[in-house]
Amino acid sequence: MRIETLQVGENFVYVLAVAGRAAVVDPGVADPVSAYLEEAGLTLELILLTHYHGDHTGGVVALRRASHDVVGPAGGSIELDRTVVHGDSIDFAGHPIRALAVPGHTTHDTAYYLPEAKALFTGDLLFACGCGRMFERDSHQMWGSLCRLRNLPDDTCVYGGHDYTLENLAFAAHLEPDNVAIRERLKQFRADPAGTMPSTIGEEKRTNPFLRCDSEAVAAAAGRRGGTPVEVFAAIRGMKDRW
Repeated sequence: MRIETLQVGENFVYVLAVAGRAAVVDPGVADPVSAYLEEAGLTLELILLTHYHGDHTGGVVALRRASHDVVGPAGGSIELDRTVVHGDSIDFAGHPIRALAVPGHTTHDTAYYLPEAKALFTGDLLFACGCGRMFERDSHQMWGSLCRLRNLPDDTCVYGGHDYTLENLAFAAHLEPDNVAIRERLKQFRADPAGTMPSTIGEEKRTNPFLRCDSEAVAAAAGRRGGTPVEVFAAIRGMKDRW
């Protein structure tokens, strides 16, 4: 399987390609996707939606005429051909795709995990060195969802919905100035942004403060020594919101 990243502003749209067949994750726009599919000689068969914000679904209506299935969680405004819940498996060109319920950014957040490709599509729940804002859920649910993703194998590649990497790394370095892994990751990103993407679960566990809220270092940086991971998460999410 080949995974192609289409960047439109700060948004990422992902195209999964296998033997002339394509699946698209979160098509916020249609034209760049259609142009890529035509150029690459791919037939669109599947659209996967992680949640229902317009910058992730804006291209669905135009693209679905060429797509066999539009798949996503229940509760959104998009007409679906299949609704998925946590643990469901979707087949694409003989490759299993597992749906993971990860509410936090919104009520509907769903990540898609491809064990054979070692790939994880996280929408707006988990970014490179960051996480999404909480619009419809609370810190307890968001932290639980992040832990669900953190438990995946370390070599899983993380494909988030937006490119906020430099801002996220700068915040992490400010929060933990003595974290060598964060400083090195920031240095590498500044030298070659494209070469650092996608990240991995292992890299996020070392450098993403939102996955490390049960560490003493992050708790101390948040001014929450002795606090629960949820309390630490709420504190640093608030700090990032004001950053």
